[in-house]
Amino acid sequence: MNLADQLATRGYDCVCGNLRMAARAVTSVYDRHLRGAGLQASQMAVLWAVAGLNGASVKEIAAKLAMHDTALVRNLRVLEGRGWVAIEVGADRRQRLVTLTDAGKAVFAAALPLWKRAQQEIAAALDDSVERTNAKLLRLTRKVS
Repeated sequence: MNLADQLATRGYDCVCGNLRMAARAVTSVYDRHLRGAGLQASQMAVLWAVAGLNGASVKEIAAKLAMHDTALVRNLRVLEGRGWVAIEVGADRRQRLVTLTDAGKAVFAAALPLWKRAQQEIAAALDDSVERTNAKLLRLTRKVS
């Protein structure tokens, strides 16, 4: 029996596979709650980063999100199309600066209580506290990025 056949039944031993599966499950909870604000979990994460770094460059926001610049720009263009963010050319014409618009601030504010409910639902499902789980995930992200 080759290694692939030997390990095929042990898929739950794979950290990557389990993290991806957990991410899909958790994302669906947040998506369900955030639907009331017209947002998806991925859009909420970007809005949150822009709100916290208002006026920052795409590069700075991407670094905060541990995301590739081009993936972030694709997400930002959708938010820009909805009128939630503005993307301006910086002093260096290659630089793009992102700000939350008034409409973006309003949708972000409307989404926060919905996000809190999603957070509570996930907290109830965890064997550990949300704070400890987040600390572990952030530590893992920093170590492997």
